[in-house]
Amino acid sequence: MRRLPPLTALPAFEATARLGSVTAAAEELGRTHSAISKQLKHLGEDLGGDLFRKAGTGLVLSARGEALQAAVAPVLIDLMDVSERLRAGPAREELRIAVGATFATRWLTARLPRFYAAFPEVELTLLMSGLVNGRPRYGGDAFDILLSYDRLRGPVGPGFDLMPLGDASYGPVAAPGYPISQDGADWRVDLRFSHTGGPSAWAVWEEISARRILSPELREYPHHILALEAAAAGMGMALTERRLAQQDLELGRLEAPLGFVTVKDGFMAALPRPPSAAAQQFLDWLKTEAQHG
Repeated sequence: MRRLPPLTALPAFEATARLGSVTAAAEELGRTHSAISKQLKHLGEDLGGDLFRKAGTGLVLSARGEALQAAVAPVLIDLMDVSERLRAGPAREELRIAVGATFATRWLTARLPRFYAAFPEVELTLLMSGLVNGRPRYGGDAFDILLSYDRLRGPVGPGFDLMPLGDASYGPVAAPGYPISQDGADWRVDLRFSHTGGPSAWAVWEEISARRILSPELREYPHHILALEAAAAGMGMALTERRLAQQDLELGRLEAPLGFVTVKDGFMAALPRPPSAAAQQFLDWLKTEAQHG
């Protein structure tokens, strides 16, 4: 019989995974260190193994933990959105924002309190974009704004008006000390990562950066965030937009040995219809946020 994991432990898991510390998770959730630790232990036992491993003074996700985070983070974001909408009541104007899960968790969500402080009358509902069975998850009638940062995948599909929000920068990242060697004009590593929906990303980066990284294997993950976590764990090299890795770069979990190449206006919004006043407020706010990283 199918059964769910201990649901009450999921907020503790998500906070610990995001913050890399049981202590920080306990402070954020208003719980004791012991209570969070017990919940994580119980959750790991229920799911068949440890969800974290020690890395210096902090914690990083195990492979099992990475798989759980990829499933849990979008669900908790959806629950947060629903909860906020229900608490606020019907007076607030809803904007439906289609966005990739990795971009939402690594960049957008942390900035939303500033938007809500400036525009309390607007309610944002985040819809996780991406591909399902090789096709876009949502049609244009399901959202008001689609945020697109990944120019390595190619252009946004037809039928949308495109609004530039800022530049985007792309580059390979790996754990500090991960071996990379130069071979003539090329570079070599043991393993590169890609993610579903972006099979040509490395080739496009090579074209725009005039550099090439070779490896015996290119391994695909179902989510971009899993490729980044695998890279941070020292397993290989991932290709990413700078904003998605910025926190890990600052914390020293990742480094960018070849830097980043910038695509002007690479971060953009795709609009299925002319923006409402609330949508224009959100777009103008996003432009300002993008200018500050």
